[in-house]
Amino acid sequence: MKIFLKGFPKIYFVSLIAFFLILGGCGGFGGSGTKTDFYTLEYSPLKLAGMNTLPFTINIERFKSPLYNSDKISYKKNDFQTDEYLYHRWETDPARLVSYFLFRDIKSSGLFKGVFTYEAGFPATYSVSGTVDEFFEDDRGKTWEAALSLDIVLMATNEPDLSKKILFQKKYSTRKVCAEKTPKALAEAMSKAMNELSGQIITDIHNSLSKKTE
Repeated sequence: MKIFLKGFPKIYFVSLIAFFLILGGCGGFGGSGTKTDFYTLEYSPLKLAGMNTLPFTINIERFKSPLYNSDKISYKKNDFQTDEYLYHRWETDPARLVSYFLFRDIKSSGLFKGVFTYEAGFPATYSVSGTVDEFFEDDRGKTWEAALSLDIVLMATNEPDLSKKILFQKKYSTRKVCAEKTPKALAEAMSKAMNELSGQIITDIHNSLSKKTE
């Protein structure tokens, strides 16, 4: 009986350690046995030919997205209903993704004297702000689609007359078919969508500001 009492604590201790190791491996302490995958946009900066460089500086403001204000990937299977992936996320929220890639594309175009982000704090003659109205995976059809819709505003930063401050406000929308029914295919399709709209936005900004040099 004494031998049993002496051996029991040791056996119990070893069993307890094994139990916690198994529990921890199964996510018992708040962990997850499933890996979370993160996605971003990938496409080469646009090359817009036949346009001259304008002597203006542009500041890209931080975009807003009331409906897509987290890094969770949204998808839609039914009307009036949205869902989110649990283990598939964007690298950051859609508003930051869009504003960054638009900044990168405008800067890479070489069509303006200077292009800065709102974080840089540099003064600029014009500013570009926007709202991400759509940034989701549409699963309602036979094929999945990346839906992207942006509302863009170009403003003169030092114009006191409000009627002249806003040069234009325009909505840009497109949809691109996903090659497969996977989040990775969504990221590829969304990259194509952003590439297309970015080119349209840059062209419109350039055309609008070109009138200021006439």
